[in-house]
Amino acid sequence: MAKPRLKHLLDDAPEASVCISPAAGKRSKIERSQTPDSDQENSMAPSQAAAKTGVIRLRARNGEEHTDGADCIGIVERVELQDFMCHERADVKLCPKVNFITGQNGSGKSAILTALIIALGGKASATNRAPSLKEFVREGQTRAVVRVHLKNRGSEAYLPERFGSSIIIERQLNTVGNATSLFKIRNGNSGEVISRKKEDVVAITDHMAIQVDNPINILSQDAAREFLASTSPDKMYHFFLKGTQLFQLREDLEVVRQAITRAESSINRKKEVLPEMKAEKRRWEQHYEDMRQARDLSTKMESLSHQMAWAMVEEAEAEVQKANEDISMQQKKLSKVDEKVDAERAAIDEINKEVEQLEEQASAQMVQLEPLQEERRVPLERLNSLKSTLRTFKQTENEINAEARSTRERIEALKKEIAVERERLVDKGSAGRERLKKTIQDLEDSIADQEAELSKLQEQQKALEDRSLELHETEKERKADVVRAQQQVEHVKSGLQDLMNQTSDQMSAFGRGVKEALVEIKRTKWQGMTPIGPIGKFVKLRDRKWSLIIETTLDKTLNSFLVDSHADRIKLDAIFRQYNCQSRIVVCRAEMFDYTQGEPDSSYTTMLRALHISDELVKRQLININRIEQIVLVEHRAEGDRLMSSNNGGFPRNVSACLSADGYNVGARRGGLSTQAISLVRQSSRLGEDISQTIARERQILAEKSKVLTEAQKALAEIRNEMEAVAGEYKRSSLAELKCRERINRATSEIQQTRERLHSDEPAKIAALEGELETFETQLESIQTQFRDHISQRKVKEEEIRQVESDLQLVEQKASFIRDKADKLRRAAESKATQCQTHNNNIEYWNSKRTTLEEKMRSLEAQKMDVEARVGEIENDARKVCPERVPVEHPPRKLDRMISECKARLEEIERSSNMTLAEVAEKAQTYIMTYTKAKEELRSVIALVSALKTAHQQRLNKWMQFRDSMAVRTKLHFIKNLMQRGYTGKLEFDHTQCTLIPKVKTDQDLVSERITDSTSSPSAKGGSYQRKDTRSLSGGEKSFTTICLLLSLWETMNCPVRALDEFDVFMDAANRRIAMSMMVASARTQRDTQFILITPQDMSVKPDKDVTILRLQPPQRTAVSRH
Repeated sequence: MAKPRLKHLLDDAPEASVCISPAAGKRSKIERSQTPDSDQENSMAPSQAAAKTGVIRLRARNGEEHTDGADCIGIVERVELQDFMCHERADVKLCPKVNFITGQNGSGKSAILTALIIALGGKASATNRAPSLKEFVREGQTRAVVRVHLKNRGSEAYLPERFGSSIIIERQLNTVGNATSLFKIRNGNSGEVISRKKEDVVAITDHMAIQVDNPINILSQDAAREFLASTSPDKMYHFFLKGTQLFQLREDLEVVRQAITRAESSINRKKEVLPEMKAEKRRWEQHYEDMRQARDLSTKMESLSHQMAWAMVEEAEAEVQKANEDISMQQKKLSKVDEKVDAERAAIDEINKEVEQLEEQASAQMVQLEPLQEERRVPLERLNSLKSTLRTFKQTENEINAEARSTRERIEALKKEIAVERERLVDKGSAGRERLKKTIQDLEDSIADQEAELSKLQEQQKALEDRSLELHETEKERKADVVRAQQQVEHVKSGLQDLMNQTSDQMSAFGRGVKEALVEIKRTKWQGMTPIGPIGKFVKLRDRKWSLIIETTLDKTLNSFLVDSHADRIKLDAIFRQYNCQSRIVVCRAEMFDYTQGEPDSSYTTMLRALHISDELVKRQLININRIEQIVLVEHRAEGDRLMSSNNGGFPRNVSACLSADGYNVGARRGGLSTQAISLVRQSSRLGEDISQTIARERQILAEKSKVLTEAQKALAEIRNEMEAVAGEYKRSSLAELKCRERINRATSEIQQTRERLHSDEPAKIAALEGELETFETQLESIQTQFRDHISQRKVKEEEIRQVESDLQLVEQKASFIRDKADKLRRAAESKATQCQTHNNNIEYWNSKRTTLEEKMRSLEAQKMDVEARVGEIENDARKVCPERVPVEHPPRKLDRMISECKARLEEIERSSNMTLAEVAEKAQTYIMTYTKAKEELRSVIALVSALKTAHQQRLNKWMQFRDSMAVRTKLHFIKNLMQRGYTGKLEFDHTQCTLIPKVKTDQDLVSERITDSTSSPSAKGGSYQRKDTRSLSGGEKSFTTICLLLSLWETMNCPVRALDEFDVFMDAANRRIAMSMMVASARTQRDTQFILITPQDMSVKPDKDVTILRLQPPQRTAVSRH
């Protein structure tokens, strides 16, 4: 019971621990009582017991009871003896700390210690006082009783609710009868007998860590003498191992090691024998199988012969059947070829109809170009005429500039000549001249006013020209809006027409040729799974509001097909080329992986959650290709902005992108947190929406687009009306400019006439020069006026050219749109025509295939007739061998081989066999069971040995750590105890040689060392005096040293009770006094520990509150005395 507890402590001990001690030594085999003892014996009265034993208890002078250890376990409170050894009755009460038991020799001191060992389950041999328990019964009596009261208080009490605060362990020793030893365990509070089992006594002592068998823990008289007299290092080391229970653990580990060695040897022997046993087993198994087969070989050979005869018949019949199947197969192939040809011709007819429709539509589009050509001709002619006029204006501008340059040169020359002539004249002005000059001045002021008015008109014209340019730019924008709106209307009309076509053919939503490809897919044999597609056929919307954004995202994926091998991909691609199908082909593996770990929080609407996907493989491919489980859908862009920054400014977990229903991509993990508009596709019925609702929505969109077109045309008409108003205002401003110029010309003419009158008195030459000057100046003004008029007219023409070009561009855009549409229709017709050629080639191929099949069919029919003729002959031969037809299990070749093998095997068995089948079976079974059992045993033993080796090594390591920690702790306490008398020393442990040598320096040695150090040279000081071995000490010094070692060992142990008998037998008075003081001091430092010390000497220690002295008188000679 103690050994497992000790091993548990070792397993749990920390590596550097120096305070753990084993709980108890190895217990002897439990002695079970055969008959329960009667309850006739009652507890002895305390007064009576005291009178019988003559115990004298010495208390402290203050008379107060010591309270140390009030709440602890394992403290011996009381020992009772009845007819035990020399005691008739004795009742010894002990204090919880130090108890000195003294008395003369023969007073029964050692009997108390012996009773303690026996009561707590110890064996007689542990006391060294008797060979058997019967010897402890007092002479003349037939039984003895010992009782021990153990304290059971505190948090670590042993089952206090059952045994109470004090446990009474009673042991009865009998000299007669079968039961020499009986136990009783009583509740100390109620006196009730709780148990009679020794197992419970062992459990109690183990729990309280009381080690009655430990020679160091409770030293009997002989053990104490042996310990105190021991000087051998190996014996000292042996006491150390015994006291710390390391010896028992080492013995146990050695037993385990030897068991492991024996087991490994056994394993090696079994491994050597096992192959032979296996070979013998196989030999007998084969022998048994041979014998078993031999019994059935004759029957089997006969059966095989019958099967062989009819196998030939079945082989011939199989040839007939195969010929019939081949003929039937050829007929089916011919039927399929006819179906193929019919299908190709039907396809050609359908394509021709479609080509005719497309050509008619293209012709209809080209017819729409005729009015546009006429509409284009008029502005084109007008544009050519205006450009010709503009070229004439350019030429005229050049001529006017040359004439104006020549006139300016002549004017400058005339001014110089007039200046020269006037220098010769003296101005003799008169009143008439002044009046003429005033008239000229007034006319010039009038001209200045008219020129100011002319400048205003020119500025007005400039503003009108700028406004006209702005209106022309706006007109271009409005024309572009009209064209854009027209294209959108045409686009919606085209989509609406596609939707109308989808009402009769749903597969047309997935592109051209999908319907025909699906039919061909069903007829084709595939290496792997049949292609799955289009994917959109398995995808349906849960909420219509996400239809457009989801269809835009999945667009071409919805038209895709799935295959699981590249060979099938090539075959499917050929079908798609045949029917001009543009769908993608995805090669995938049919893996049903778990995608739930990659989904975001359930509060988000992902694209996967917004769809109902009826095929699990399609669902996982959409997850692989488009990551639909991580794309979150929101209704508005702002909501998506908030969502994509909700995770501390980052994307939410498992969200890769966010799409809004209003057409925005709000961030993606690859592109960061950026928002982009999405180009939405034309809506179709690919996601399973109600086509009628989609058509209704498209019609509503068409109405809205038509309304937008009407508004754009209205805005264009308003701009053109404003342009006409600006042109009219510009025309009125030009007329006002002409009138103003006429007034300026009249005033200029009057000034010229007045100046002629003014200069009529001047010399004729000056007058002639001035007249010529005026003529040229008037001519220059006329040229300038003509140039300005010319410029105005050119601007008007240029404006007309821009207007005509704008009209012509609008017409060209309309014509280009119509031509593009017609070209698209022509290309579609050409594509269809190409398909016709493909179908014609297919028809030629199937016709050649039919010819080949017909020839093969004729050959098969001829072969069938030959085989049918042979079947009858073979069947007649078979009935000669076996009249009745038997079932055939193997083909003829195999049957022939089996018959030959059976013959050879039967011959071999007949030659080698000399035993019956039952004998061989019994022998084979014996060898099989023997081998199987040996193999299993070997496997289990190997596993057990491996576990034992690991456990042994771990426990050995723990044992060594525990040993080292105990040695260190013992050394420290040994040094401390020696210092009590002024000694120094150490303990030399040699774990390899298993020796323990105490080395001591006494006080005299230390004095001698100091004297030697003072008289010797400095170089000789230190290390000149070595510690003494214990053999060189005196008897008292040696006993004192041994007591120090014993106290050191006690310090390392964890037992609540420590006992020592006649510890001072070899000590002088001084060492005895110091040793007692050390024991008392040691006891006081150890909490919850009780010391029981027995000595025949007089006491040098005085009683104290924690020290009790019990003096025993010889039994039945004196009364009890107390001190």
